[in-house]
This record gives sequence, structure tokens and C-alpha cells, in this order.
Amino acid sequence: MADDISRFDPNYEKSLQVVSSVDSETSLNLKGDPTNNNALYTSSTVSSSALPSGATGINGGDVTVGTTEVAMTFTGVTKSVSIQSKVTNTGSIWVGLTGVTNTGGNAFAQLSPGQSVSIDLDDASAALFAISDIINQVVYTSALT
Repeated sequence: MADDISRFDPNYEKSLQVVSSVDSETSLNLKGDPTNNNALYTSSTVSSSALPSGATGINGGDVTVGTTEVAMTFTGVTKSVSIQSKVTNTGSIWVGLTGVTNTGGNAFAQLSPGQSVSIDLDDASAALFAISDIINQVVYTSALT
């Protein structure tokens, strides 16, 4: 029986294995968020064989964001970074270099709940910053190193 998203079950969970033509493998887990009208979200894990050439690992974590800019730092020499706004956030998140404001000044991305941005960044010495229009918002950060 095929999964039918139009008849969404709040307990829906589906794990998919994706293998590319270069034998890289990624696991995608689709889940329903009962606190957000059962919107689908993904949690992904990448096997070490799926890392881009020259990448040796992944690091990151969650960062609480409020109405004052907060630095998002990464360990090691980064290849690229991803920042995702938690799906249950209720405000916008602006991402930029130091001086980013919660009205969008100096921002290179504005994230609504659940949205993400990925950036090729080979110099983690320059911190990225996030700020929101309300307190206690969360972003998830990850970096390929």
C-alpha cells in the first residue's frame, strides 16, 4: 500500500534510503509534527561515505535565538554550513554577519519556521549570526568539515 500524504496520520513516520550514482547513501526520516497541524518535517543523517570529497565530518547543534544577535560558531575548517529554523518557531529568523538586525538589516537570509539555508563557507573564523523578532526561537546548525 502506497503512502498517501493527503490522508495524513499524525503518527506517520517513513524512513527512506537514498543511494546516488556514486554510491553515497543518505537516510531521510519523514515525521509528522502534531504541534504544527501535522506538517511533515525531515530529520536526516548522512553516512560518512556520502560526505563530499575532502570532507571528514559533520558538527553542529541547536542554538537559542532571541531579539539580540547570537553567534553561531562551527568547529574545524568548514566546507559548507546549514541553518534551519525549528518548525515550531513562531517568529522569523534573520541570518547574517555581525550587525544583523531583527528587521532584516545586514541579513543575507530570512527564515520562516521550518525553512533552511545552506552556504558554502570555507572560513569558519568569521562567525555567522542569527536574530529573531521574538525570544526563545531555535535554529539547528550543521557544518561539513
